[in-house]
Amino acid sequence: MKQLKYGFLPIVLLGVLMLSSCKKWLDVQPKTEMKQDELFSSQQGFNEAMVGAYVTMTKEAGYGRELTYGMLSVMAADYSVSSSSEVAVTYLKPVENFNYEVRQFRGMIDKVWLQQYNTIAQVNAILENIDAKKALFSGQNYELIKGEALALRAYVHFDLLRLFGPSYLNRGDGKYIPYVKQYGKENTTFSTVEEVTNQALADLNQAEALMVADALGAAGSPDRQIRMNIYAVKGLQARIYLYMGNKTMAFNKAKEVIDANKIRLRAPGVEVSIDRTFHSEHLFALFSDKFEKLAESNFLPTTGLTTSAPYYYTLESKLSGNIFGNQATDIRFKAPMMLGVKGFLIPHKYLYEDLAGVNVTTPLLRNYIPMMRISELFYIAAETAPDQVAALGYLNKVLASRGLSAIVNTADLQNEIRKEYRKEFFTEGQTFFYYKRLNAARIEDSPVTEMQAKMYVFPLPEDEKLYGGR
Repeated sequence: MKQLKYGFLPIVLLGVLMLSSCKKWLDVQPKTEMKQDELFSSQQGFNEAMVGAYVTMTKEAGYGRELTYGMLSVMAADYSVSSSSEVAVTYLKPVENFNYEVRQFRGMIDKVWLQQYNTIAQVNAILENIDAKKALFSGQNYELIKGEALALRAYVHFDLLRLFGPSYLNRGDGKYIPYVKQYGKENTTFSTVEEVTNQALADLNQAEALMVADALGAAGSPDRQIRMNIYAVKGLQARIYLYMGNKTMAFNKAKEVIDANKIRLRAPGVEVSIDRTFHSEHLFALFSDKFEKLAESNFLPTTGLTTSAPYYYTLESKLSGNIFGNQATDIRFKAPMMLGVKGFLIPHKYLYEDLAGVNVTTPLLRNYIPMMRISELFYIAAETAPDQVAALGYLNKVLASRGLSAIVNTADLQNEIRKEYRKEFFTEGQTFFYYKRLNAARIEDSPVTEMQAKMYVFPLPEDEKLYGGR
């Protein structure tokens, strides 16, 4: 168990996963199995190892479901669980009620822990080998791969902290997760909330220095929005500084990304039919050619049954009233983002099955898993701007992009930001982290009438407590 919990496993690249997903990242043909000394004998091998870490993140126990539209979105009250299928009610009611004692819920949490540390183990293997093999790399590839690995390590650790540790407001001096920097079976001692955030920022600062030549958006370059790039690094710094309550640094980092103008908000009125996750706005996304099929199985009613509810389902009254506020012009709520299927109004952000058989001349931007958006940087800037006029300006740019009217009263600012998180990150998991950051006493539409601080903290897996030596 000591070996498994931090992913102490041989570096094995599974061809069945990689061959399909790799095409979007690199023009490589990974081998079905490769040991470390073989894998790290070439620049291509390091690339393949990096892709392997991204692929691991797309699994169901990670960002392929539970940490996006699955468990975290249930906890953020995105769904109407009582109206879902009988199976969904059985599995999702404990999640919605933060009942950590239920076996099925604990099973989800344990898998998340193992999944995240497996990803960390993969990037640590890269980092332990890359400096000694620097001569293998051409151009800026050494700097980019090492920067990506450092940034991804920070990203995954920070999400583990946001799950298994208290909010920064309630941090105290308790120790909640290990910040693992070694590939191996040695135990890493647990760290405090402050120690984890500082270590994540240290990794990101090093990544930022390495990635100054990142050619994101350059003509003919690969799609670097599906890898940790320089703007994703700065965006994650802003996210962490905001979590820590350091508004000055959060604003500065958010403004750097916004002012760079490399990744921009959609222009008002731009068609969303072929780009429903707004991939053009992603600072960082994952790609998996299995993602849409999995989402279909969870969001669509059972084939052939007219009365079968989807697994994840939200009542139309809740969607139009409570979450989107009856905004007929909001492009995040209008068709095709929400579509009626067999009597159910379902979120359609990840689905394109309505276009099957339709002659679409432009390729559909499907199978992207949003991890960080430029809109979040605008929200961070609005929340941390040094004056209210500037703050309104940042928020109103997002509202205009989404088809909504500007707000003029600064007294409404924080309330509008909260509403925007619910709409913008609906079925993406980030709304839960918003409530947790603020230690909110109430999650809107949740059956839990008053949140206690301990409800925001996931319990450690039993195996970790039994075999971790802590």
